[in-house]
Amino acid sequence: MPELKPILPDPERHLRAMRQLAADAFSNGQYVDAFCDNYIGNSNYDWNVSRLVFDGDLLAHHWGVWGYEMRLESVLLKVGGVGAVVTHPDYRKQGLMHRAAQESFTAMTAAGYDLSILRGRHYVKMSYARAWNYVHYNINPEHFPVSEPVPVYQPLTPADIPVMDALYNQTHANFNGTAVRPTFLNKHAEDICAYAWRAANGQVEGYVRALADEEAPKTLLCVEAVGDPQTCLAVLYDLQRRGMYDRLACFTLPHLHPLLQYLRRGNLIIENRYFEVSGWRVRIINLESTLRKLVPLFELRLAASRFADWQGCLLLDSGEQRAALHINHGKVKITPPVETEHTLRGGAQIARLLIGADDPEEIIREDAMECQGLAEPLTRALFPNLRPMLSHWDEF
Repeated sequence: MPELKPILPDPERHLRAMRQLAADAFSNGQYVDAFCDNYIGNSNYDWNVSRLVFDGDLLAHHWGVWGYEMRLESVLLKVGGVGAVVTHPDYRKQGLMHRAAQESFTAMTAAGYDLSILRGRHYVKMSYARAWNYVHYNINPEHFPVSEPVPVYQPLTPADIPVMDALYNQTHANFNGTAVRPTFLNKHAEDICAYAWRAANGQVEGYVRALADEEAPKTLLCVEAVGDPQTCLAVLYDLQRRGMYDRLACFTLPHLHPLLQYLRRGNLIIENRYFEVSGWRVRIINLESTLRKLVPLFELRLAASRFADWQGCLLLDSGEQRAALHINHGKVKITPPVETEHTLRGGAQIARLLIGADDPEEIIREDAMECQGLAEPLTRALFPNLRPMLSHWDEF
């Protein structure tokens, strides 16, 4: 039997088979049109770096990539969000996913991608490291009373998505890990779950996006919020009461979000879930390109550190890729690898440092990175904890 080869998807010839395979795997064959119209179609799905594997006319595997720009302080990184990874039941354990993924990684490199991010199991062997945790803020209304009245609010519709995207980009411009929108150009009305209040001139002033927790249906999850924190809470309390939810929580809001900052001033339980081989994961696509984009951040960080006037070279070794940071009195230049006494060998876990996934000391210890020379203190100065988080709306 000849080896099945990955190919580029064609929106004209393959979309029907793609949407059916995804629907069969994720929704028991239902919502086929939704996969076509809202998920694969009308989104930032990248047809040039995604891959399909056919056996004759039968679609045996799909590896999907959604391209977007991810904020990291003042820098934008090109990220391939991977989703709808499906192998037909009759073709599992034949290496189709691995072959499709490797070809996709090569294509992503050629297309200028820096990183890839996904959520799920089975990807550790593809050099995906833990990106960020699941963080829930469990809210007790008794601890955060709201004295102001509930504003008049209404559900947003698909026609309101451009306004919602514009407000999101404006208010989330400084939040690490978030995607520059638009990511999805269309969503079914039932999937939006956003409720907005308006200013006197009729313009949307703020909104919350809240839906039932899949794991705990009696919990109302706020997965996005724009506007005054107390106004957001007032609307959330009203939605909780109307929906007869037992609990209220925030999920996938950035750490520096005004609502979370307000909540951290009071009595609060924050649940931080760690996952060994699942959850959100990140992979380096092009180490050199990522480091070059981060140079302005490196120079700002060095200026505020003990290495402001340091001269030397730091080598980063991720196993598959290596690159050097040449540092000269606060200026940084990225080059191919060179021999240096200051070396950090961290394998795939180097990706965690690049996005500031945790405190650098924690990443070094947890992942048993090998530090030579001044690699450890340089890493602490260059790669602070940025607490990245991708919003629920932009998940793939």
